[in-house]
Amino acid sequence: MKPESTDQSADEPASQRQRAEAISELFREHNRALVHFLLTRLPNEAEAREVAQEAYVRLLQLDKPIAASFLRWTLFKIAHGIAVDRHRQRTVRVRLDRLDAVDELDVSSPTENSVMASDELAQVLATLRELPRNCQQAFLLHRFRDLSTVEVAQQMGLTDRMVRKYVQRALVYCRLRLDGWSKEDAMRQVMS
Repeated sequence: MKPESTDQSADEPASQRQRAEAISELFREHNRALVHFLLTRLPNEAEAREVAQEAYVRLLQLDKPIAASFLRWTLFKIAHGIAVDRHRQRTVRVRLDRLDAVDELDVSSPTENSVMASDELAQVLATLRELPRNCQQAFLLHRFRDLSTVEVAQQMGLTDRMVRKYVQRALVYCRLRLDGWSKEDAMRQVMS
């Protein structure tokens, strides 16, 4: 039995060499196609090349052997997964940036001496009237009456999660409208 296990361990480096050679060949033959495939899912060529490179690295790191006929499919599947992850991260980052910008709006304590604050408040209130009733009410109770989302949920007969969603939508919608977006475009963005 010992001689067989020695033969298997001797075969492993040869197998790894063959796998590395197969991946090198895959790179030479399909890298351009992979980058073009990724360009349909990513914003620019630099990021597409970066994701392609990461996909090759992950393919090399796989523990299980993959038949040469499935290497291309596996590579594209890995690259697609990385591209999807990056898109999700970018989307979340954009939404969080919008929320941070909206938090700069100080509608809870406008000073009476400030004409700008009262103008801004009037714009926010006019913009809020464009939203569905529940969204308006949740926002006003939470931001103007300083009720927690749990208290608002109890008062409106909704879940806390739904109230937070309404407040978030109202914040983003107000920011977009104050930034000059049309009613339709802002509503479409908030509801997506």
